[in-house]
Amino acid sequence: MKGFIKLILLVIIVGFALINYRIFTFTKGFSKREMEDKNLTEVISTITGINKIEYYKKTIADDKYIYNVFIETNTDAYLLSATQEEIDSFSVLSIFSEKLKPEKISPIPFYVEIVLGLLILIIPFGKRS
Repeated sequence: MKGFIKLILLVIIVGFALINYRIFTFTKGFSKREMEDKNLTEVISTITGINKIEYYKKTIADDKYIYNVFIETNTDAYLLSATQEEIDSFSVLSIFSEKLKPEKISPIPFYVEIVLGLLILIIPFGKRS
């Protein structure tokens, strides 16, 4: 029973991390990482169907792409890498459309979730025998 409780708590932490980093949403499922499989008509319909744009700084960033941008459309959700210049360009785009105004979010760092997971594995649950 102790092992089952620990497993459930670990699944909850992993689920929270996926939702926290916008990798999974309840409305759209798992976020897509690229838009290369779409033709021009699909890309235009995606652009006109944007509901929300959010971005956050990556915990482990490479040299060029230091942000992740979450774009939710009418049909899908996308999680794309972006540079500082691309984030700055959103301020120009937001003049033309209120939907293109990105919101900066601050997800809980993944190392906090790793520490919680390790604590769950170490701390005993249940009664003493």
